[in-house]
Amino acid sequence: MEEQTVKLLLVDDEPFALLRLRSFGLAAKGFEIVGEAENGLQALQAVERLKPDIVVTDIGMPVMDGLELLKRLQTMPSPPKVVLLTCYEDFEKVQLALRYGAGDYLTKVLLSEEEFVGVLQRTADMIRKEQVDTEQLIRLLLQELLLFPADQMPDKLKQAGFIHDGYALSVIRTSRALPDEAAEDWFDAACSDPRYRYLPIRMAPDIWCLFYYVVDRESFASFYSWYYEQCGRVSDRLRSRADAGSDVDYVMSIGAVYHRTSDMHEAYSRGLALCEAGFYAMPGETVREPGTCEYEPFPPERFRSLLAAIGEAALRDDGQEAGDRIREWAELIGGEYRPVPIQVRRMAQSIAAQVESFSWEKSEDDEAGWPPERFKQAAGSALHASVLACEARQLAALMAQRKGGNAGRMRKEIKEALRLIARDYAQIELANAARQVNLSPSWFAALFRSETGKSFHDYVQDCRLDRAKSLLRTTDMKVYEVADRVGIPNSRYFSRLFSEYAGATPLDYRKGN
Repeated sequence: MEEQTVKLLLVDDEPFALLRLRSFGLAAKGFEIVGEAENGLQALQAVERLKPDIVVTDIGMPVMDGLELLKRLQTMPSPPKVVLLTCYEDFEKVQLALRYGAGDYLTKVLLSEEEFVGVLQRTADMIRKEQVDTEQLIRLLLQELLLFPADQMPDKLKQAGFIHDGYALSVIRTSRALPDEAAEDWFDAACSDPRYRYLPIRMAPDIWCLFYYVVDRESFASFYSWYYEQCGRVSDRLRSRADAGSDVDYVMSIGAVYHRTSDMHEAYSRGLALCEAGFYAMPGETVREPGTCEYEPFPPERFRSLLAAIGEAALRDDGQEAGDRIREWAELIGGEYRPVPIQVRRMAQSIAAQVESFSWEKSEDDEAGWPPERFKQAAGSALHASVLACEARQLAALMAQRKGGNAGRMRKEIKEALRLIARDYAQIELANAARQVNLSPSWFAALFRSETGKSFHDYVQDCRLDRAKSLLRTTDMKVYEVADRVGIPNSRYFSRLFSEYAGATPLDYRKGN
């Protein structure tokens, strides 16, 4: 009710008393007299029709007095506040009325405008506070009902004064959490029509449910067009912010209309599913019913081959090759293949883990952030395949330009040795590698340390442990199987080496600890 006119119904059987109340400057103070009545019976009929916020009534009236009117009003689902007008001799009735729930009272004798407006303002403040508290309670009850079906929730909603004859949900997911005040501004709906209502409900840090509902059956026929119009307004506002350079990506679903409160959980689940179906839509495009999406899985063997190629490129410090493979993956997503969104995100996270194996010179002044970390964050938050593919292409472009690699300055024998290690890290030995690059073992060992900064043994061991990290995160192989695959068949020795290298045991590393 904040910043809205407070509606008054005046009830008194004395015309002069009504005339006096009308003479006060109420409109300038934010109050509107929407009706008048001569007795309690007329007042009851007017309350049903006019829905006033405050009823100002005399206690002593014919047909139905103010006390009986007050008792009748208290039986309504959401009764208006009542301010009593009384004479001095009605003090006992005033005490009784306060017990019945009257908000305040005034003596009619020598009643001043200042005193009358002051009581109305205190009553209006009370209404506003109760409305805020009630709305918060309704939001919490709706949130619980949307998340978890519960038999008792509809009764609790009715007790809280929530009444509807139809509702519809729009679910919005954002790439990062929005502050409540920003979200309420972004998702605000025009609710000047009293037949329709709107509540924004935060379901998770990055998920909002916009709950639209109609309060009476007679208005249901035009509800959907109003709801659709409001969703269009919200979508336009979000799109304009994106066009203005906002870094918040979003996906918005527009659901069907429901009637039963018991269907709220299903409606919300459907809204979330529609958001997922929007993964292959263009950013800014809303997703509507039926919102189905035909997914095409990414062949596991093909991805494992791509991931292995990136890992082998990392061992050679070959950013160009790794970038080419990342770019290849980006072109396949949404093109030849349309995997379920969670699979795409997991693939992107695996790629980010492999890219971390490259030598990078981190710069605190780099506005774009450390490339592997930036891509990992995009993998976790991207709501659209096109956004994630764009991030992948940017990462690929940075691979060959990055600082820290020295492969381009190496002797050709050591470059060849790095390629051999990347291919045969599980079983390669120093003597065999030296023979294949046409160097003596002693000269090869010295040259390898000079060019790479590591001994041949340490370099190969790091390669094996890097590959083990990838296998632990991307496969279901047991620890001893991973150890054997990377060329360290003693699983106990492998676990000790891995813990020293990764700072976590193999099982903890797999869990992400």
